[in-house]
Amino acid sequence: MGKQVVIFALGQEEYGIPIEVVREITRLEAARPIPQAPAYVEGVINIRGSAIPLINLRTRFGIASDDVLVSKEGEESKDQKLALITEVNGEFVGFAVDQVREVRVLEDIVPPPQLVTAPFIAGIVNLPDRIIMYLNPDRIIEKDELQELHQVR
Repeated sequence: MGKQVVIFALGQEEYGIPIEVVREITRLEAARPIPQAPAYVEGVINIRGSAIPLINLRTRFGIASDDVLVSKEGEESKDQKLALITEVNGEFVGFAVDQVREVRVLEDIVPPPQLVTAPFIAGIVNLPDRIIMYLNPDRIIEKDELQELHQVR
């Protein structure tokens, strides 16, 4: 049985995150910086009166920010426009993404090759026209990192 995921893009790469951790998808507003936060933390955003930490997934995953995103319609964009508001390790966290492509059931998720050592990549789906990396959201940002964020904000 497959897993229902939200598929999003960072540059030219596509990732899938389990839909059950995604609480909402929203347009990205300007984040308020957090002093002494790690480089991958854009700051906090206001979601209905709650300050939610915003993680720049490009920075977190080591994807160059000058990668140009090409949409399915052929339009180019460099701006991060959306935030996936998720619940990770019991905390609400926003993930800045370039584009949300679709919600889809992924079948045949296979473990990543041994050379892929990123702990947040739980599997890979090889579709006829593209490859999607299936993410483990609890490993994108670990519990101890979340606790540190709460101490600095």
